[in-house]
Amino acid sequence: MMEGLAFMLPLAIVLAILAYRKSPALLRSSMNTAGKRFVEIIPRVSCAILAAGFVGKLLPAETVGHQIGPDSGFYGIALASFAGGITPAGPIVSFPIIVVLMKAGAGFPQVVAFLTAWSVFALHRVLTYEIPMMGWRFSAARLASSAPLPFLAAYLAQAMMYFWKSVN
Repeated sequence: MMEGLAFMLPLAIVLAILAYRKSPALLRSSMNTAGKRFVEIIPRVSCAILAAGFVGKLLPAETVGHQIGPDSGFYGIALASFAGGITPAGPIVSFPIIVVLMKAGAGFPQVVAFLTAWSVFALHRVLTYEIPMMGWRFSAARLASSAPLPFLAAYLAQAMMYFWKSVN
């Protein structure tokens, strides 16, 4: 969390300086817009963190560890991929859920599969935007061609874990 702040804070300062140099009115306008976005996002983030806390306490660690733990193999990757694909939320909700899953005993490759499926499939976006705008044939082709991605990402993540362990 602090790494993100260490990157974003200097970036925001540099951009503020550039905006001020271009026009002090541009800086004021940018700060006004940022303040409005801040007020819009804070309730969402607060609710997401609260919901993730509830999920963390309600989700039995032994069930998570058994179903999508490090030893769950292909089944755990498939289950995590399915769960990620049907998770109807944006990053403000999904990432706290991912943190909860990891703390509850989910395996690293399974979490990578969850996140990849959430990014690629997002059933709520497919139904709401993709099919109505692009058509069912496009969506079917995209989804079918993307189906191996969570599995590929999970197995690559697992290989990277083994590599990192052998290097250290």
